[in-house]
Amino acid sequence: MKKLLLVILFYPLLNLYAQNVHRCGTDYLVQKALQSNPDVRKNMEELEAFTQQWIAEHAHDKSEKALLITIPVVVHIVYNNASENLSDARIQSQIDVLNQDFRRLNADASNTPSAFQSVAADVEIEFCLANIDPNGQPTTGITRTSTSVTSFDMNTDNIKFTSQGGKDAWPSNKYLNIWVGDISGGILGYATPPGTFPANQDGVVINYKYFGTSAYGAQAPYNKGRTATHEVGHWLNLKHIWGDDGTSCSGTDNVSDTPNQGGENYGCPSYPLTDACSPSAPGVMFMNYMDYVDDACMNLFTAGQKARMHAAINGPRSSLFNSNGCSGSGGGGGGGGGSGTCDTLSNWTAGDTEVLYTTNGGGFVGGHNEFNDKAKAERFSNIGTNKQVTKIFFKFGHASGYNSSSTVAAALWNETAGAPGSELVSINMPVSAIANHVSNGQFSLLNLTSPVSVGNNFYAGIKLTYSGSLKVALYTSTDGNQVPSTAWEQFSDNTWKRFDDSQSWQLDVSLAVFPVVCDATLGTESIVGINEAKLYPNPTDGQLNLVLPQTNTYEILIYDMMGRLVFSKSIVNEGEFAHLLDLSEHKNGLYFVEIRQGNISTTKKVILNR
Repeated sequence: MKKLLLVILFYPLLNLYAQNVHRCGTDYLVQKALQSNPDVRKNMEELEAFTQQWIAEHAHDKSEKALLITIPVVVHIVYNNASENLSDARIQSQIDVLNQDFRRLNADASNTPSAFQSVAADVEIEFCLANIDPNGQPTTGITRTSTSVTSFDMNTDNIKFTSQGGKDAWPSNKYLNIWVGDISGGILGYATPPGTFPANQDGVVINYKYFGTSAYGAQAPYNKGRTATHEVGHWLNLKHIWGDDGTSCSGTDNVSDTPNQGGENYGCPSYPLTDACSPSAPGVMFMNYMDYVDDACMNLFTAGQKARMHAAINGPRSSLFNSNGCSGSGGGGGGGGGSGTCDTLSNWTAGDTEVLYTTNGGGFVGGHNEFNDKAKAERFSNIGTNKQVTKIFFKFGHASGYNSSSTVAAALWNETAGAPGSELVSINMPVSAIANHVSNGQFSLLNLTSPVSVGNNFYAGIKLTYSGSLKVALYTSTDGNQVPSTAWEQFSDNTWKRFDDSQSWQLDVSLAVFPVVCDATLGTESIVGINEAKLYPNPTDGQLNLVLPQTNTYEILIYDMMGRLVFSKSIVNEGEFAHLLDLSEHKNGLYFVEIRQGNISTTKKVILNR
């Protein structure tokens, strides 16, 4: 292995409910997490403050047009026998229910009492079974794991770990993980609200008996898929409608348009239903998805609950905007990034900063080193068909030991068997120019002589030769912000390894390589334009770099999700280098960056997530 130099307590399950079937275990798990981890309370308090502030700033603007987001879902079926190995059709029926309930397209929406119709809301969140897996490969969005475990325990959460007979999570910043199996203790389901559990436990768990609809075998009276609707509500930061932090009428769900109520309701009550907290009509909103009534008697989320869920999407769940989990053929899209005629590709994610990792021998992980690595390449996946690379931006962090004739070659490779394959193009870049870019903190740009056609997956990077004391190195992102690593290297024996491979650096990183990809139908004369402007990193922690494609004057306008102008700047661009756009004083969320040049403009989405 290469060497790298870098510059719960157990609480027994309480009998919380009198019934044999427990509608939801989320509140119990949250209380358990609060007792065992003091950071959880801090996280929840900070999130609630953010949520209330976000709602205050957004909920009363009548001009708001919510951004519809499609959340990629992976369903992990963990089964001990054939009856637990649910069919694809049953799984799809559950996804259909989520889409109907969250878009208020459910057939029983008409059952909402007239007194509550005015607050019943289309949440404007949709769900799709992922068609791109974390490795960039096609997927059905369903994993199937045969296990010797006869039932899984909510206390240990063992369904979420392959080593315990379950199934490891996919990256929870890009996918909603839903585990389905036999859950002990009569639990129908449970979820992890934002900030309560580690990323490898983040998601929703549903008892297989109550997943999907009755047409495919789900058991009454929880046979309309509403257990998943309820738990996904928790995952998007909704509380139970009666509130989880008090008793009697003191509990609150922090939603203004859900009537106060003393506790949960079961079965199928008759409307109106009153209690000590709402003693007169219209009474309590027992038909809300966040109560405990039978599936057939649930039918709405409210506008206030929608606001909380949108705050979660713009805060702790904002990385979902940048997910490509549903961007493959036939996918619904995840809300982040647009196609356009040309697009600058990037694998960098929230919180990334430029890092120059060095080796024990004085070399560089992202460049020349004592191991005589031959190449460094970044993998780009699922870009579509009929695409061409027209230019490549590089961010080098080191260049030394060069002379006027020293060069380093930029290259493109196709993909063969999941690794870099044959070389598509190789073009020399003068190291003297790279050194100048390094000293000025600029990007190095390679304009290809002619566009190079690439496949759905391809690699872009540099080839290294060892001449004298020449050393060149690319920046990488911070370790751990790319799982699995999208950075690859070619060993001296010509084999290719990912950076996170045990024989490589064991770093979960991306290289600072950003190819510009255009539709092949454009032709060489149409590829230059503001569509090629590069925003980096995206998501950003506030410091956003803008690289503009041509010498010209540009107007930069940044709008928040409400369409309000929050930033404007005129830039005279005189070279291929980055201009700093500082968003650090603004709040987390989605922003639209409009880049104007003369009478043309382009708009790009950016996620701010500090």
